[in-house]
Amino acid sequence: MRGQTFSRQRGVAVFVVLVLVLLTTLLVLWASRSALLNEVVVGNDSDYQRALEAAHALLRDAEMDIQGIRADGTPCTADATANCRAWGQFDKATRKSFYPESESEVHDLQAVLGGSSPPCVAGICAPITTLSRDAASASVPTTEFWMDKAQLALMKTQAARYGDYTGAKAGTVGNPLLVRSADKAWYWVELLPYDLSAALRNGGAARSFAPDATSPCVYRITAVASGLKSGTQAVLQSTVVWRRTSS
Repeated sequence: MRGQTFSRQRGVAVFVVLVLVLLTTLLVLWASRSALLNEVVVGNDSDYQRALEAAHALLRDAEMDIQGIRADGTPCTADATANCRAWGQFDKATRKSFYPESESEVHDLQAVLGGSSPPCVAGICAPITTLSRDAASASVPTTEFWMDKAQLALMKTQAARYGDYTGAKAGTVGNPLLVRSADKAWYWVELLPYDLSAALRNGGAARSFAPDATSPCVYRITAVASGLKSGTQAVLQSTVVWRRTSS
């Protein structure tokens, strides 16, 4: 009788031990999975923040490009050794890109670029409109070309990169996405004509925020940076009205 009781207790003890081992194993697996998930989330966030910082740097570089200023603060010149582009020297024959200084030059530039696909050269673009498909597969006009992989790939062929026209360099300890050889960051500047005559007639805010006659455009900058991980992408846009002369 006593032997049967001892045997029964030993069987219960083995069952309890097995249950405890199973619960411990599940707990360890859950903790490992949670740690792995946290690592993935932190890694993805870090990659996006890196891409976002690169996009911010591209916006600033594009603004300096528009103003014709090098990274060291000196003005751009038209000599062959200058690593930037001077104003008012768009060559229709060679499609060499510079920022226009008059409405007629804006029209000349748009006439050349308008028939191109994409409508850009070296990061200077006519207003961009592409077609995107919604959920119903209907083509709708949009300016968000980065939402379409094929269109973005096409736009990259005529993009500007960090430091192309300002001489800025990412450096060995800087953001690795900004290094040209990484091919991870690009920007485009769209020239949006501004009706200066209407601004002068209407006055008020239209005149207060209008560009001057030597830079008769509103500039829309689009900066796109891809992260080190597949699928990471940061996109920033800014609109710049720059006055070369005081009002």
